[in-house]
Amino acid sequence: MSRPAVFLALLAVAVGCKKHVETTDLPVGYQEAPPAAVAPPPQAFADMKANFQRVNFALDSAALDDASKQALAANGAIMMAHASITLMVQGHCDERGTTDYNLALGERRAQAVANYLKVYGVAPSRVKTISYGEEMPLARGHSETVWSQNRRAEFVITGGEEPGIEGTAAR
Repeated sequence: MSRPAVFLALLAVAVGCKKHVETTDLPVGYQEAPPAAVAPPPQAFADMKANFQRVNFALDSAALDDASKQALAANGAIMMAHASITLMVQGHCDERGTTDYNLALGERRAQAVANYLKVYGVAPSRVKTISYGEEMPLARGHSETVWSQNRRAEFVITGGEEPGIEGTAAR
């Protein structure tokens, strides 16, 4: 190796080395505090609670209408602004139809919502889905008014939450 190459190699090693810092002035038993976990600001949860809305569906449909897309756009914006929040999207149906049909339809509804949030930019790992079919009605009765309330997708915050903050399913 030539002298300039050796000199440059030694210089690179010397520049890359950190200086040793003496810690003898620290009190006995001193331990450096671990870095604090970064929690979303409280406003994120207030925004989440204020803006997450149920998404309703037409009879025998998992298609998102314009009102649902508007609600999901607002939900997606909050999700993008606060990356620690994760959700479970629950798909629900009215009481009409067989149990198997309603479970499948509830899953399609939950997936439609999750897919819309993913297209909006929310990472797939932050949104899980489940179907409850007709098993968890929001309203009781046997009329179109009641059935239309039960054909829905609910949101449950599963991560990044603070006590007292709820998704739509608990309302």
